[in-house]
Amino acid sequence: MRNLLPYHPLVFFWIAEYEDGKALPQFDPETGEENKFTLTDKGKLKKFGWHPFTPELSHKIIERSGLITIPTNNPHYVISLEKGDKLIAKRENIIKFRMKSGVINRETIYVLGKITKHGEKIVYRIKEDGTAEQK
Repeated sequence: MRNLLPYHPLVFFWIAEYEDGKALPQFDPETGEENKFTLTDKGKLKKFGWHPFTPELSHKIIERSGLITIPTNNPHYVISLEKGDKLIAKRENIIKFRMKSGVINRETIYVLGKITKHGEKIVYRIKEDGTAEQK
């Protein structure tokens, strides 16, 4: 079955947690409104994580913007950051093609990690099914 959407539905969203106890979620839990990643204050981050959508939040997002998200029972993935650590967080969209039939597989990988102030790189690649591997 082919995905008729022009994008791959999201299964995780990010939450940035700060030193002062405040947090900025990618999607407001009350309204479903999206906050852009560029609004995060990376210099004051204490934790950052990928979180699965609840059915309630997914519904609010669809109602607000029409963006399709998929609620799951996937685990939450959170990384702690210390002063001087550099956050690594992104989505990688992987599309595999077959010449005759077109797209045969679409997947989004959620990347979470950091480069510590001492230069150590820690990176996790999280699949849509909630499994993760450290790179």
